Amino acid sequence: MQLSWTFRIVKRIKHIKIQPRTTEIRFGLSSTAGRIVVLLALIVLGSLLFRFSRLIESAFAAETQIAKTEKMVGKKVLDGVKPARGDSTFIGTLHPMLKTAGADWSIPRLTGTFGHAFSFSMKIGNGAVWQQANIDWWLLWDMIPHIGYEFQEFQIVRNQKQSAPTPKEIQDIKDQTWEKVKASIDRGIPAIAWQPMTVAQRDSGVNAYGWASLVGYNETEKTYTVRHQHYMTEYTVPYDKFGSTDPVGWYCVMVLGKKKPLDRLVLEVKSLEHAVAFAHGTRFDLKDAPYAVDAIGFAAFELWKQALENGDVDVGFTEHAAWILWEMREHAAAYLREITDHFPEVSSRALSDAAAFYDEEIRAVVKLVNICKGHEKKHETFTTSKRQKAVEVVNAALAAEKKAIEKIEEALAVLPAASK
Repeated sequence: MQLSWTFRIVKRIKHIKIQPRTTEIRFGLSSTAGRIVVLLALIVLGSLLFRFSRLIESAFAAETQIAKTEKMVGKKVLDGVKPARGDSTFIGTLHPMLKTAGADWSIPRLTGTFGHAFSFSMKIGNGAVWQQANIDWWLLWDMIPHIGYEFQEFQIVRNQKQSAPTPKEIQDIKDQTWEKVKASIDRGIPAIAWQPMTVAQRDSGVNAYGWASLVGYNETEKTYTVRHQHYMTEYTVPYDKFGSTDPVGWYCVMVLGKKKPLDRLVLEVKSLEHAVAFAHGTRFDLKDAPYAVDAIGFAAFELWKQALENGDVDVGFTEHAAWILWEMREHAAAYLREITDHFPEVSSRALSDAAAFYDEEIRAVVKLVNICKGHEKKHETFTTSKRQKAVEVVNAALAAEKKAIEKIEEALAVLPAASK
């Protein structure tokens, strides 16, 4: 309406006529008046032309914005959703997934439930031990069904004994994953993916090993937006071009499903039983572990002491193991304190005592970290005096660990049968 009105005004201005006068005096007056009329007309015309140009600019801007909006359709990235810090990439990605779904899960509770808080492994002679590996790859499937949510899992393993899936089967699964992940992100919930990077990205230094969060998608480019807790730069990956960066060619994406009933006490009892099993070395059979280790639980501490005494581990190996043990036992103490209210009084007191013994273990491990810090070159072996101090500290940590496990066993022993 405004645009057509402007054209009508301009048309009227073009038809203004100035009439001539015959007398000299009148001519002078009329000439001045004529100039004024012309000047006013030009001012009005200029104003109208300015307004017209602004209308054109506005129309162009609106058209540009529409084009941008249309371009953005089919693209979404979740703001503020990123993996939690810590050694376990599985816990780091599961935590934000559950949080965005409204679930009240702390990091210590997750690590206690899945077992990271209570595990400890030792493998001598091959660099640092990946403490979380056997849980993050393998044992996690035991506990996922029990945490109060359904999960949709899309998995392909190319390199194993049975026949590999056909290219069409692989593409079909990745297409199904694409639709489910988009729907989840549209709900505000990220998905979890195993090493979502191409071989070329890995070789260029992306280093997104373990689990990562899929926090966005772009339908035009057919890519996921990825955030990884150890690779700090956000990046994108083609939805169907990852799953080949580990030896077995494992493609795995997990999408959170519906909420389901959760018996909190039963779950905590199961987690504590697993804690005891980790300590006694019965949580899994060493020969079945996908990540080979030489000992777990109390036996791992003993092997560590022996390696220190024999000079089979250097400062860097010991410091790394101490840092990770520190993190895990901090989670163990926090987890036990978080769950005590869900247990009868006698069990609750025993769990509180176990948490205090884990605090004692942490103090010993901190001493070990400080002993290691005295060495500038981490590949060096300990001096004789520092080696002896390190062995004493590991002994103290093991003693505290045994007391904590005894208290957990005590808490379980006095529970009514119906709770187990």
